[in-house]
Order: sequence, then structure tokens, then C-alpha cells
Amino acid sequence: MRRFLLALLLAWVPASAASPRHAVAGTQHDLTATGSGPVKSSQADSCIFCHAPHNLSPNITPLWDHTLSTQTYTTYTSSTYNSGAETPSTGSSRLCLSCHDGTVAVGLTVAKGLLPTTGAMTAADVFGANLAPSHPVSMTPADDGQLASVLFSNPASTKDPAVHLVAGKVECVTCHDPHVQNNDPLVPMFLVRSNSAGALCLACHDPSRVQPNNLNGWTTGSHATSASTVPKGGSFGAYGNVAANACSNCHGAHNNPSTPRNLKAVEQANCSPCHNGLNITPAIPNVVAEFSKVYAHPTMTVTGAHDPAEALPVNSTRHAECADCHNPHAAAAQTGTATPPSVQAALYGVTGWDTSGALKPATKEYQTCFKCHADSTNKPTTSTYGRTAVRYPGGPMPAGYPVQPPRPSDQYNLRLKFSSTIGHNVMGNSVVTTGNSSLRPFMLNINGTTNNTSRPLTTSSQIYCTDCHNNDQARGWAGTGPNGPHASTYPHLLQFNLFQDALGNGGGGGGGTTAAALCNKCHNLTTIRNESPHGDHTNVGCTTCHDPHGVIGGTPGANRAMMNFDTGVAAKATTYFGYFYIGAGNGQKGCYTTCHGENHGPHTY
Repeated sequence: MRRFLLALLLAWVPASAASPRHAVAGTQHDLTATGSGPVKSSQADSCIFCHAPHNLSPNITPLWDHTLSTQTYTTYTSSTYNSGAETPSTGSSRLCLSCHDGTVAVGLTVAKGLLPTTGAMTAADVFGANLAPSHPVSMTPADDGQLASVLFSNPASTKDPAVHLVAGKVECVTCHDPHVQNNDPLVPMFLVRSNSAGALCLACHDPSRVQPNNLNGWTTGSHATSASTVPKGGSFGAYGNVAANACSNCHGAHNNPSTPRNLKAVEQANCSPCHNGLNITPAIPNVVAEFSKVYAHPTMTVTGAHDPAEALPVNSTRHAECADCHNPHAAAAQTGTATPPSVQAALYGVTGWDTSGALKPATKEYQTCFKCHADSTNKPTTSTYGRTAVRYPGGPMPAGYPVQPPRPSDQYNLRLKFSSTIGHNVMGNSVVTTGNSSLRPFMLNINGTTNNTSRPLTTSSQIYCTDCHNNDQARGWAGTGPNGPHASTYPHLLQFNLFQDALGNGGGGGGGTTAAALCNKCHNLTTIRNESPHGDHTNVGCTTCHDPHGVIGGTPGANRAMMNFDTGVAAKATTYFGYFYIGAGNGQKGCYTTCHGENHGPHTY
């Protein structure tokens, strides 16, 4: 009879299927002498450390026999985690934690008591009572728009048949098969499937769901598509290139040093292993080195301030962490020439701010800058280049002359400047009244050559914030460094020295080697010097008379060409202070100022 039953059982089991006992043999979960893990015993049966045939106590399937932990756990939380409290003390994950929390001896069984072992589990495999640095377990997913919709169907499932929920919950066995160590041969961690290209993560996390979804853009982003090679292991993934590592470029499943969001390192330290000019082939620009320049966004100096769920605009501690400007799930390499004001590829998927409120994601470059440089209440109120807090002199002008606009209360609000009628055309609704004769057909590179791949310049051209605020060695402008306003050798993160004129001897000092000042990048200063009154001011910086962002409340008469005197250089004349212009036909234009000790009251031209 026994032989008949055995033959029947063998006939029922497919010939190609390995039993759990056969699969466990030789793995780290095999605690016999033939196992590959650091813990060994004299036992001959690899199953008895977890299972007993009669399921004595506690009454748990599958015939569980290892003594359970009574530990109370600290579980995962974050500002973007919506799935509520986890219950690893009662969910099926407590079976795994009976060894992996490190509070119960590995050999302590219910049926046979303590089975002696030698050796100890590695530190990486012991989670302790603090599960906050690990992926949530015993958790019922809540729909936050970024998880696969099938997780909330009835019955609940994932997008991958190899990845299973347990009673609708994410448990350890959702990602791990404790009986099979090498489903992913490059990550021998009992995964249920290979996680190359983030396949295991994407069974639950879904970039394809509609916005707002922080994962939107993943499939075309650099971290999902780059074939660049990186070292295996350590702070990197196990697969050897960026695209295959995918999520594991930045995130780990267990015992991460940075919480929340399971990041492998804190803030910018999570980006630096690849973006430091090392470790990746072909090499990418060294962004980390930029922050050692004199002028830099406060990325290395302000920590712990950024949060993905922070309110916008940023009214608390001013900060510029990598994730404030770059969404690592969506950021991509720019192909072709970006068209203002649309965001460049490096800014895809990042949040922004505009008059409509917080934007998720931003669709225009300036919206990412406006998170801090527009309606924030904590903007700087001093300047490092001679401007005073009183930048907007009032009238009245003589009878018949336009009146200067009143000084605004929020004079450092760039949104107000660019949305005024007198300002650089950044937002697409401002007007710059410059003559065609001053504009170059294309912008200049940092070496003074013409950048024929940039946008053509006309009086209606829109520009990016980063056309002025950029790395002084940006590779997109004939340099060798990274693009973008990470840092610069010039004040205000400018690509060129604002105070250097086209001859390299500008009024604010300067010099440099390119003989191309910031304004000269777009405006031909040689042509401008032939026009009055510029020819009389060859050693005066452009911003002495012109307000480069724009004039809040300005008018074409009082503030033509963004005229708005720098009160750190120009003072009030005897009676009035300002610029006047009444039409090109009568030639009535000039200045009421006191400059270089001379009273212009007025000086006409």
C-alpha cells in the first residue's frame, strides 16, 4: 500500500519540478553541513529548522516549527507613504523575522527545542527591531496613483504572476522565495524572479499611471535606459549597468542607511557615486566637483530640508537638493535643442510653482526656479553686487515726462519681474524693447564662438533662466563641465561675468579669457557702443542702468529697455531720479542721476 501511494505521489509531481527540499539544499537556508550559509549544524535534514510534520504549536501553516519572535517593530513611515500601519508581528512575515530580527536563536524549534548551530548570520541579514530602513511588509497597499491598479482589484494581485500578495498584503514572500536562492543568479537573495531592469519593483510600482505620478517618465528616463557600465555591488546594483540596475541604482530593499524611501545614501550622497566623474563608463560630467566653486546652489551646505511632499513655494529653510530640480525617475539626456519655456529633459517630472499654484510636474523651466525665487516669503533681501534694497526710485518726473513705477514690496520676486511689461522674455508674456541691431543671430559660446545650435535670437525670442544662470564651463556651450546652474566661478551662478564687457575690462572688475560678458552673449556690445549713450559708458556695467530680470510695474516710457538704475552706483539728481523717454520722434530721452560725482539734472541724448 505504501509503495502504491508513493508511486501515485511521484506520478502527480511533474518530472521537471524540484521539491522545496531539493531547492533548499545547498543554499544559505540549508543549515546542514552542505549549506552555503555561515550558520551550520550537525542535522541531516534541512527542513526541520522551519517545519514540523505535525504542526504542533503554534498552529501556523505551512507546518511551521521555528519559535516566533515577540519583538515589537518600528515600521516604515514617510511623508509620501499612504498605506497605513504595518503588522509584521502578526502577518506572515513574522515567520521570516523569527530568524531575521536576530532575537531568537536560529536553531530554536518548537518540536525539538534548540538544535545546536555554529556560526552567525551576516549583519546585512539581521534587521533587528527597526524595520523603518526596509521595504514595508505585512502592509495592505493604498492607492496613491503610483501603484499598479491591480493591487486594488478583487482579488488583489500584482502585474507579474511570479510576484504574489498574501491575503492582499505585501509580505516577505511577495519578493522572496525562501526555498529557491537563485531565481536571480546575480542577486542570490531568494528573489521570486530576476530584478534586472527593476522587473520585481515594477510588478507593484507603476510608472504608466496618469499624473500626478512621481514615476511618470521612468521608461524613457536615463536611469531606465542608460547602458553605461558601473561597478557591481557595494553602493551600486548587481547588474553592471545603469539600465539593468534600474531602481537598485538608488534604492535598497533592506537595512538602508537613509530613511525614508529606502535610499541607499542620504540626499546628494545617493547621486554622487555616479555623478562624481568616477565609477561610470563612459564618464559623465562631474557635478559633485561643481559645488566646490565659490558660487553654488546650497546643495552641499543645507541638508535635511527637502521633502517630496513639502509645500510650495518653499517658505521654510532655503535649499537646493538634487531632487528639488531633478526627478531621478524621469530625468533624461537632452536630445536636440530645447525650446523655451518648456522644461529641458534634465528637469522632466520635477515639481514647480506658478500663479496656478504647485505644479506636479512643472512644464516650464522657470516654474522649477519659481519654487524658491518667486513668491517665497524667505527670499534674500540683500545683494552682493552693489544693489541696495531701494532699487526702484520713484518720481515725480517733470511735467509731461513718464513717472517711474512705485517701488514694490516684493522686489525680489522674479515671477513679478518676468511677468511685467518690461522684462526679459522668460515667461512668454513680457516684452523686451531692444533694437534688432543689438541682438546677435545666435548666442555666443563661452569661448566667444557662435553657438549655431542654440535658438535664433529675435526681439520676440524667449529665453531660459539657464541661458544666463549656468555653469561657466557648461558642455552645451563649448565647455567640458555639466550644464545647469549647479555652480559657477561668477557671482549669482552666471555663465559669464556680469561686470565684464566685451573687451574684458568691465566696470566691475572681471577680466576672464573669453572676452564675452554675460550681456554680450546675446547682445553685440560692439554695435551697442556706437549708439548713444553707450559709447560714453564703456567701463560701466550694463546693470548700472538696466535691470536684467525686469521692472515690476514698468512702462515703455519710464523703463524702456529695462532701464532701472542701480542705486548702489547711481544716486538722485538735484531734483529728480530716473530715466525718461517720450517717443523716438522728438528725441526726448535722458537721465536724472548723479554719477561719478556729476549731477545729471537732466543729461539728455
